[in-house]
Amino acid sequence: MLDVTQLNPTFVCGHRASGGGLLISLLDYHPELLVYPDESKFFYLFYPIMLETNASTIEKIQCVKSKILEFTRAILVEKCSATNNHFDYSSFVTNFERNISDTSEWHNYLTAIIQAYADASPQPKNQLIRWVERTTSSEIYAHEINKCFPNCKFIHNIRDPRDNYASLKSRWHNKLRYLSDTTTLESLRQSCIERGKLGMEMGITNHTIFGEEKYIFSRYEDIVTDNANALKIIAEFLGIDADRFSHSPTFCGLPWGGNNFDKQKFDNVSSVQVGRWKERIDDHEAALIEFHFKDLMVYFGYKLEYSEAQQVEAAQKHYIWLNYSSDRKADFSLAEKISF
Repeated sequence: MLDVTQLNPTFVCGHRASGGGLLISLLDYHPELLVYPDESKFFYLFYPIMLETNASTIEKIQCVKSKILEFTRAILVEKCSATNNHFDYSSFVTNFERNISDTSEWHNYLTAIIQAYADASPQPKNQLIRWVERTTSSEIYAHEINKCFPNCKFIHNIRDPRDNYASLKSRWHNKLRYLSDTTTLESLRQSCIERGKLGMEMGITNHTIFGEEKYIFSRYEDIVTDNANALKIIAEFLGIDADRFSHSPTFCGLPWGGNNFDKQKFDNVSSVQVGRWKERIDDHEAALIEFHFKDLMVYFGYKLEYSEAQQVEAAQKHYIWLNYSSDRKADFSLAEKISF
């Protein structure tokens, strides 16, 4: 039986809706990679929240089962039509419970999840040298991850922030408006500005500290427009054979049709979503994103489309919402209590 502790870990990070799911699907079933499907969500559903709340071992195990393993089941069964013969979910859960013998450290839970997936996956395992996990925004915890997995590497997925926001906006009506931090489109913009920008800035710092041998960036646009070369760069970084990629999106070896909310299905890699922000968001939204991300956009090679005056006007209008209408609005009723 494969022991995943003998494999070197790889962590795929980046802001949500930046193309991380596509990247994972293209790495899937490479003979030298054990790729956890889509994203585990471990670094925001388990770590650090289960440590900060002083949860019991039973509560931690239940969190993994109900929020992480169940999400994986939904991805494989509902999106990829996995049968029980292909992926035995009950064995997956049982294997996790058996594997988590040491509950004292957070990284033992992640290792137990990866081991359980390895045990349940039908993928041949005799040539594996790495396992791959993805959680959006895990770049924020890269240094803590590196302490627990010193042989790990990081692939930070980047996308044009305007397309990133446009993709998030397309998910808002059916999904994101039900989350507490994105109940309005204005709050969705603020979340993208705060969390998306933080992730990119953190990535640049991580890259500077860890170096090219341990931390690289992969642009969504390069993956969908020059797939072979983008995967070749990743293969060289991971020390695997670039000629053994299938170049078809799969999870656990099963075809995956994409994760967009425009009801489009893709049988293969497509560049159709590149630059679609021009038709999916308005000028005010695009100029706002440019105002806050302009230095990062230049750093990663994205062309600015709006003048500084347009960017400033958009930022001003958004600030009026932030300071006067959002849940973080200033409480001016307290101003009279201020003493000098």
